[in-house]
Amino acid sequence: MSDNQQHDPDRTPLSRRRMMQLLGATGAAAGLAGCGGQSAVQTDTPDDGGDGGGDGGSDTDSGTPTQTATPVQVDSESLGTIQELAYVTNQTLPVLPLQEKLAQSFQTTDDWNVPGKDSEKVQLYWPTEWLPRSGDWTKKSGASDNRLTFAQWAVPKDSQYNPWNGKNFGEARRMLFDRFMKYNLATQEYSGYVIQDWTVDGKSVTLNVREGQTWHNGDPVTATDVANQIKLDIYNGGSLGGFVVPDDMGKLSERVVASDETTVELSLQKAVNPDILLAYLQPKYLVAHDGTYGEHVKALDEAGSKDARTQALSKLTGKTVPEPVGSGPFQFEDADTQRTLLTKYAEHPDAGEMNYDEVEYLYKPQNQGRWNSLINEETDGSATLFMPSNKLRQLPDSVQVSLIPRHWGLGLVFNFEKEPVDDPRVRKAIAHVVNREQVAKNSGAGTNSKIAVTYPSGLTGEFNGQIEGTWLDGVTDEFETYGRGEAQTEKAAQLLKDAGYQKKNGSWMKDGEKLTIPIKGPSGFSDWVAGANTVTSQLKSFGIDAQPKMLDTSTYWGQDYSNGDFVVGLQGWASYNQSHPYFHFQWLFDSWDAKNAWNLPSEFTAPVLHDQIREGESVSPAKLVKSLSTADE
Repeated sequence: MSDNQQHDPDRTPLSRRRMMQLLGATGAAAGLAGCGGQSAVQTDTPDDGGDGGGDGGSDTDSGTPTQTATPVQVDSESLGTIQELAYVTNQTLPVLPLQEKLAQSFQTTDDWNVPGKDSEKVQLYWPTEWLPRSGDWTKKSGASDNRLTFAQWAVPKDSQYNPWNGKNFGEARRMLFDRFMKYNLATQEYSGYVIQDWTVDGKSVTLNVREGQTWHNGDPVTATDVANQIKLDIYNGGSLGGFVVPDDMGKLSERVVASDETTVELSLQKAVNPDILLAYLQPKYLVAHDGTYGEHVKALDEAGSKDARTQALSKLTGKTVPEPVGSGPFQFEDADTQRTLLTKYAEHPDAGEMNYDEVEYLYKPQNQGRWNSLINEETDGSATLFMPSNKLRQLPDSVQVSLIPRHWGLGLVFNFEKEPVDDPRVRKAIAHVVNREQVAKNSGAGTNSKIAVTYPSGLTGEFNGQIEGTWLDGVTDEFETYGRGEAQTEKAAQLLKDAGYQKKNGSWMKDGEKLTIPIKGPSGFSDWVAGANTVTSQLKSFGIDAQPKMLDTSTYWGQDYSNGDFVVGLQGWASYNQSHPYFHFQWLFDSWDAKNAWNLPSEFTAPVLHDQIREGESVSPAKLVKSLSTADE
């Protein structure tokens, strides 16, 4: 999976299933390793794989974030709902979160000025696209290199730049197109970019577009372009369509309107929590150049039937754009089998911040090649790339490694239609046995890039204390840790006895059969494999017959996982790239995966934390999640 992958909120069940099926056909196993994959979707390409995961044993320091939690503004009712969902997760364990991930990001310092590895400025998605725009990644005085060099996974000449096509959306997009907004995950702050300012007022949203910007062919960037970007995303099934709902004819003409050259008006179905809405808008790239996509917007706006809309959408998603008209600070020059070359677009508002003229992306389809390129200083950095400690030690002093919070990590997902994990006592016993500290250490391969989960609750923020300091403030004593750094075997043993198991000759037995826990996962995700091996070893030591079954990456995602053919599977337990708990609980309780791969029930039975949030122990988590996205009118 890609750590550079754009897993933004515009995921849909359709695209998830479709991409899982396509994974086997596209040969996505090549280069996939180490990051794990919320879904095996290749809307972006791999960038955090690690062939060398599991190297282990070293205490190599690759930089540890020092940020403290930024206070989050949340009303008491929303906080109560978040805590209630966390408590349901903690008490029923639909998944077992094992660790929270910090992504390694690389910047070279011999010819380039960059912020220090512990600087708040690098806590962005991604440093390679934001730091140059802000003038924080510049060429040093006297340096001869006039070209910033990165790597890309797909063959450059085969890359294309239609994001609605979904295939080979080339990494050069990071400089070719501008995002709507900027977001710092460490401070959890939004700032304007293409959308310079915004107002959310009940069911109305106003977006103000940055003035003085042009497309690379000289056309002005206007509110119509931003409106068209939003429309095409929603027409293609983007999650923003849950708030900006097409009319009865399936059209968005009256819902997304460019009221003048710099203003976009959105009409919402209901008042929305601004934090949720901004998270849907922020990561979008401005790609919808009217000369390239205007005909598709018109066809979808004017489609008079479902069939006409399907045909119009098919033309959009089937379109390939090898030479795009971009909106960013660098424009497309050429691409061959080995590299994509971009040249500076002098008319971009931030072009003056960049004192070099070219950016290139070299074809590096394997992690080994990327590691060597950084070691040999062939490339000037990487947005993220999992590099084990044995390779980190080979980096020259001029390469710094920063760690960026990802707000997700490796977890065990349970198939609720399979014995024995359909029994919550078995799931809890597993949680008490697993030493999450050891799992994090082994899967981190000596990089300090994995942090053990303290409270299995679906909440992220281990790296800055936000879980205890914000989301669970005042209620941590009510939560079960299940033993973060030590096995709680007595509690596990009692749970299994309550479930009807007895330990005989070192093995837990029931009705004459051993308690067997097969764990499936993708063999290409090397840090996940190291984590799974650690878990199975711990379970075996306790007397549970744990069996690791690592499958070819494409087989696991495209067949076993997507078809629910597992008892315990490896999967990300949170919605990465987002910090707000809404997205994590939506993923855990209301995603396609939760309903179809994990087979979670719609209702759970769990103790009540806040009786003002729910009255009885029977609870529908998805309904609580939905309430987090709305706001009082």
